[in-house]
Amino acid sequence: MHHIGMDGHITTLEFAVVNEAGRLVKADRVTTSVKGFMEFVRTVPRPRTIYMEEGTLAAWTLETCVRFGEKLVITDPKKNHWISSSGQKDDPIDALKLAQLGRGGYIKEIHHLVGQRRRFRELMIAYHDAVRSTTRIKNKIKARFRQNGIQCAGITVYSETYREDWKGKLPQEPTLLLILDGLWRQLEQSEQTEKELLAAARAQAKHYPEIKHFQALPGIGFISAATISAMLETPHRFADKRKVWMYAGLGIMRRSSGGKVYSEKLSTDYNRLLKYTLKQAAEAAIQAKDSPFRRKYLDMTLMRGIAPHRAKLTIARDMLATMWAMWRKGEKYNPELREQTAYKQG
Repeated sequence: MHHIGMDGHITTLEFAVVNEAGRLVKADRVTTSVKGFMEFVRTVPRPRTIYMEEGTLAAWTLETCVRFGEKLVITDPKKNHWISSSGQKDDPIDALKLAQLGRGGYIKEIHHLVGQRRRFRELMIAYHDAVRSTTRIKNKIKARFRQNGIQCAGITVYSETYREDWKGKLPQEPTLLLILDGLWRQLEQSEQTEKELLAAARAQAKHYPEIKHFQALPGIGFISAATISAMLETPHRFADKRKVWMYAGLGIMRRSSGGKVYSEKLSTDYNRLLKYTLKQAAEAAIQAKDSPFRRKYLDMTLMRGIAPHRAKLTIARDMLATMWAMWRKGEKYNPELREQTAYKQG
């Protein structure tokens, strides 16, 4: 077995190859291109595995390896302390250390998908970026009025219909009006981008039936369902619901020694967009009428005296576990399934 460590950059790819005995048998630097990448890899006898750290080129490298039938393992750089904390650090050394880590089985692999699933994930991330951009521009518009002592509650300040009225309230200074007109144009562009991305997401979502099933849960609309599907990608990458919770930032990390637990806290290495979406969905589910999640929340807070923020965290776990189980089993929403997969509060 040959283990190929690769340190990738936009212009060059650095390779180091070790055999089963841990001996360096080949090293080289090639130009970053499909041709250069494959020509080097094919000089290494099979069986062979390529190792690289997560980074800008990870998705491109993976799609190239899938196309040419090569095995690639994308690793978590946060776990590769031997590389990051070393006093000696450059591209050839990094590539060699990756190969040695792969040979020793000390690699933590990062899940990556290719093809349409990858594009759908990128689409949902882009949509949320556009929403944040729109919100940021709206805040800047209102800030301009408040800086000039003008109250501007409501949404008419964003509407093209009322812009002249709002401009009339401001000091008629050319620079101020120019800045405001620019912000309004940015808002129009951002809102248009947001609409186009959402339309594309709705079209692509037809290929993923779990999104429609997720929307049957109280508090889950299309955007939440599509985001959760895109971020999780597949239910089979997680061994159990606790693994899903950890990925979503809802799981508990425990540190223990000598049989004694000395630290418990929420996971710190997680998908932030997924956690944000689940927290928003939990808030909506708690407000929904005749929702089993609302009933559970009220029971926890009013009857059992659990703090509201802890109860909301439990509801988010409950909803995620329900959707993960539905997806894995190919089932539609069933309140009984929710009860079976619910997180049991200590």
